[in-house]
Amino acid sequence: MTNYTCYDDQEIKNEQEKVDQFLQSKQLCKKVNIFKLLGDLNRIKIIELLANYDKLCVYEISRLINASVATTSHHLIALKNNHLIGSKKEGKHVLYFLEDPKVIQVLRLAAQLGTYKN
Repeated sequence: MTNYTCYDDQEIKNEQEKVDQFLQSKQLCKKVNIFKLLGDLNRIKIIELLANYDKLCVYEISRLINASVATTSHHLIALKNNHLIGSKKEGKHVLYFLEDPKVIQVLRLAAQLGTYKN
Protein backbone atom coordinates (compact mmCIF):
# COMPACT_ATOMS: atom_id res chain seq x y z
CA MET A 1 0.00 0.00 0.00
CA THR A 2 1.44 3.35 -1.03
CA ASN A 3 1.19 6.52 0.98
CA TYR A 4 -1.03 9.28 -0.29
CA THR A 5 0.72 12.37 -1.63
CA CYS A 6 -1.15 15.66 -1.65
CA TYR A 7 -1.31 17.70 -4.83
CA ASP A 8 1.33 20.35 -5.07
CA ASP A 9 0.50 23.91 -6.15
CA GLN A 10 1.04 23.21 -9.86
CA GLU A 11 -1.18 20.12 -9.78
CA ILE A 12 -3.89 22.06 -7.98
CA LYS A 13 -3.65 24.80 -10.60
CA ASN A 14 -4.02 22.14 -13.32
CA GLU A 15 -7.11 20.70 -11.61
CA GLN A 16 -8.74 24.07 -10.92
CA GLU A 17 -10.61 24.40 -14.23
CA LYS A 18 -12.16 20.95 -13.86
CA VAL A 19 -13.07 21.61 -10.23
CA ASP A 20 -14.58 25.00 -11.07
CA GLN A 21 -17.04 23.28 -13.40
CA PHE A 22 -18.69 21.34 -10.58
CA LEU A 23 -18.09 23.65 -7.62
CA GLN A 24 -19.44 26.82 -9.22
CA SER A 25 -22.29 25.44 -11.24
CA LYS A 26 -25.93 26.47 -10.99
CA GLN A 27 -26.67 22.87 -10.04
CA LEU A 28 -24.64 23.28 -6.88
CA CYS A 29 -26.72 26.32 -5.88
CA LYS A 30 -29.89 24.38 -6.63
CA LYS A 31 -28.73 21.60 -4.30
CA VAL A 32 -28.04 24.10 -1.54
CA ASN A 33 -31.51 25.61 -1.93
CA ILE A 34 -33.20 22.19 -1.78
CA PHE A 35 -31.33 21.26 1.39
CA LYS A 36 -32.21 24.61 2.95
CA LEU A 37 -35.83 24.01 2.02
CA LEU A 38 -35.78 20.53 3.53
CA GLY A 39 -33.97 21.77 6.64
CA ASP A 40 -37.24 22.36 8.48
CA LEU A 41 -39.03 19.68 10.48
CA ASN A 42 -42.53 20.83 9.47
CA ARG A 43 -41.62 20.76 5.78
CA ILE A 44 -40.25 17.24 6.15
CA LYS A 45 -43.48 16.25 7.91
CA ILE A 46 -45.52 17.73 5.05
CA ILE A 47 -43.48 15.82 2.47
CA GLU A 48 -43.88 12.59 4.46
CA LEU A 49 -47.65 13.16 4.73
CA LEU A 50 -48.04 13.80 1.03
CA ALA A 51 -45.98 10.71 0.28
CA ASN A 52 -48.58 8.69 2.19
CA TYR A 53 -51.77 10.49 1.08
CA ASP A 54 -52.77 11.30 -2.49
CA LYS A 55 -53.92 14.79 -1.54
CA LEU A 56 -54.67 16.85 1.55
CA CYS A 57 -55.95 20.36 2.24
CA VAL A 58 -54.06 22.89 4.36
CA TYR A 59 -56.38 22.33 7.34
CA GLU A 60 -55.78 18.58 7.31
CA ILE A 61 -52.04 19.03 6.97
CA SER A 62 -51.90 21.62 9.75
CA ARG A 63 -53.81 19.35 12.14
CA LEU A 64 -51.74 16.30 11.26
CA ILE A 65 -48.40 18.07 11.81
CA ASN A 66 -49.70 20.00 14.84
CA ALA A 67 -49.04 23.47 13.41
CA SER A 68 -51.19 26.50 12.74
CA VAL A 69 -52.86 26.92 9.36
CA ALA A 70 -50.80 30.10 8.81
CA THR A 71 -47.49 28.34 9.50
CA THR A 72 -48.53 25.38 7.37
CA SER A 73 -49.54 27.67 4.51
CA HIS A 74 -46.14 29.34 4.66
CA HIS A 75 -44.39 25.98 4.37
CA LEU A 76 -46.70 24.82 1.58
CA ILE A 77 -45.93 27.94 -0.45
CA ALA A 78 -42.17 27.38 -0.08
CA LEU A 79 -42.48 23.72 -1.12
CA LYS A 80 -44.75 24.61 -4.02
CA ASN A 81 -42.51 27.45 -5.26
CA ASN A 82 -39.68 24.92 -5.46
CA HIS A 83 -41.82 22.38 -7.32
CA LEU A 84 -41.68 19.68 -4.67
CA ILE A 85 -45.44 19.76 -4.19
CA GLY A 86 -48.31 20.86 -6.36
CA SER A 87 -51.82 22.07 -5.70
CA LYS A 88 -55.19 22.04 -7.36
CA LYS A 89 -58.51 23.56 -6.47
CA GLU A 90 -61.39 21.16 -5.94
CA GLY A 91 -64.60 22.92 -4.99
CA LYS A 92 -63.77 25.38 -2.25
CA HIS A 93 -60.61 23.54 -1.16
CA VAL A 94 -57.05 23.76 -2.40
CA LEU A 95 -55.56 20.29 -2.29
CA TYR A 96 -51.84 19.63 -2.09
CA PHE A 97 -50.01 16.63 -3.50
CA LEU A 98 -46.47 15.45 -3.96
CA GLU A 99 -45.30 16.73 -7.33
CA ASP A 100 -41.86 15.18 -7.41
CA PRO A 101 -41.64 11.74 -5.78
CA LYS A 102 -37.83 11.84 -6.05
CA VAL A 103 -37.84 13.93 -2.87
CA ILE A 104 -38.95 10.80 -0.98
CA GLN A 105 -35.84 9.01 -2.24
CA VAL A 106 -33.74 11.88 -0.92
CA LEU A 107 -35.41 11.63 2.49
CA ARG A 108 -34.96 7.84 2.60
CA LEU A 109 -31.27 8.24 1.79
CA ALA A 110 -30.95 11.01 4.38
CA ALA A 111 -32.35 8.65 7.01
CA GLN A 112 -29.51 6.25 6.23
CA LEU A 113 -26.69 8.79 6.35
CA GLY A 114 -24.35 8.38 9.27
CA THR A 115 -25.59 4.87 10.01
CA TYR A 116 -22.90 3.02 8.09
CA LYS A 117 -20.01 1.48 9.97
CA ASN A 118 -16.64 0.75 8.38
